[in-house]
Amino acid sequence: RKAVMQILSFINYWVTITAIYSIFALSLNFQYGHGGLINFGQVFFLCFGAYTVAITAQLGVNFAVSIILAMAVSGFVGFLMSYTARNMGGTYWGIATLAVGEIVRIFFLNENWAGGGANGISFDVKIPYFEMVTLTLAALSFGFTRAVMASPFGRVIKTIREGDNLPLSLGKDVFSFKKKTMAIGGVIGGLAGALFAYQKQFINPEDFMPIETFIVWAMVVVGGKGRDMGTLGGAIIIQIFYVGTRFAKDFLPIDSNMLAALRMIVIGLLIMFVMMYRSKGFFPEKPRLYKVP
Repeated sequence: RKAVMQILSFINYWVTITAIYSIFALSLNFQYGHGGLINFGQVFFLCFGAYTVAITAQLGVNFAVSIILAMAVSGFVGFLMSYTARNMGGTYWGIATLAVGEIVRIFFLNENWAGGGANGISFDVKIPYFEMVTLTLAALSFGFTRAVMASPFGRVIKTIREGDNLPLSLGKDVFSFKKKTMAIGGVIGGLAGALFAYQKQFINPEDFMPIETFIVWAMVVVGGKGRDMGTLGGAIIIQIFYVGTRFAKDFLPIDSNMLAALRMIVIGLLIMFVMMYRSKGFFPEKPRLYKVP
């Protein structure tokens, strides 16, 4: 009976953390997969969302309000970050976002007044039926991104993904659309950060290392960029490897440090396989066909 309870507890954890990272991956897919914005600092949305929740929870703010605030703060951060894209593009802007992500983490690491410094923040606020709430919010995030991409706004950012010249020739304000894309992606990423904080009940700067951005990029690449259903599939696949390898210590004589390295090696090999044999991911984006009258 104890073994069964442990298995059920693990499944419950895996489903919850997969739902949270699915939301996080949807935020990156919205910016990169749909909008073509290469963001290597995606983790700062997770960071701002989590710290906003932790700080407001300590102040006694209702959990629903704290989640909304986390989404607003992360969306505003995304909006501000988009201004750096005015004179940079492609890989150069991606490197800039990577630097910003590390600057944010180091800020929270060294400034005790902002988030407890290296000691982090702990709080004891439980969301009723947290697992169901998380799954529901993941489904709503998926539906929201699908709805946005089916709108005229979504069609424009799909065009921007292929280059600025065509939308500019159609009279579209490309920079304005990029700002909105970053803001919307930030809102979704902030939601993931908020749920991440409530799931852990404790956060510190070590939770927001660059490796977290690597993991979410792996989800988008493995699943298939530009397709929300593929992103969800990629999140499930990566979390199976990422979380499931924890059981390897029960069958293999390896310590925890080796296990952590093994986990990253497996995910890296999976990405290499996808790039070599499934360059568009396991669930590639389907081209939209239009009937000619």
